[in-house]
Amino acid sequence: MHTEHTTHTWTTHSTHDTSEGLVGYQGCRCGAQRIVAVPMHTFAPVADVAHRG
Repeated sequence: MHTEHTTHTWTTHSTHDTSEGLVGYQGCRCGAQRIVAVPMHTFAPVADVAHRG
């Protein structure tokens, strides 16, 4: 595949939770595609929110 650029700009088309983590399907404007996986143990909470009644 011939591309006119040297750095891909990835756009995530979809993500899916699995028992082992997260799988994402990404594409670049040049037509290149890739599948990325993020293992569950690498996730960290972004924020803890306390709800008050």
